[in-house]
Amino acid sequence: MAVDLEQMMILLQKRYNTLKRIDELTDELQNAFARHDEVSASLLLDMRAEEMAEVDTCIGRIWDLAGAGGDSVKEVRRLMTEDPFTAPAAESWEENKIFEVRRKTVTLLKQLQDKDRRMNLSVGGDKSYYKKKQEQKAELTI
Repeated sequence: MAVDLEQMMILLQKRYNTLKRIDELTDELQNAFARHDEVSASLLLDMRAEEMAEVDTCIGRIWDLAGAGGDSVKEVRRLMTEDPFTAPAAESWEENKIFEVRRKTVTLLKQLQDKDRRMNLSVGGDKSYYKKKQEQKAELTI
């Protein structure tokens, strides 16, 4: 049985839209931290966590499309792991759309990770996860 590419495309678009909401919540979270508004920050963190769970749900449903195995698993794996920036032109409109959404998603994720890193460094200071990673990296190069 072939993978339902239309359903996969819809799920990837839903995942992208959810990541956009996470990005917006991250901006609001940065503002809450800047205002030292711990109540709003806590609520926004909870809202982000709910959106992140929705992203996980979308990914799980995409892998569910692979079914019990065989060619469907190979097709889903290819569509989900092939570099969307270097993927050759696909045979179907749906596959092209899948790679288009994945390209937008990769770009958004990089922006979101950068925002999150900057926010973590700003709020966490010396206790920041990224600050500790920088120190560990510096120790390895010495």
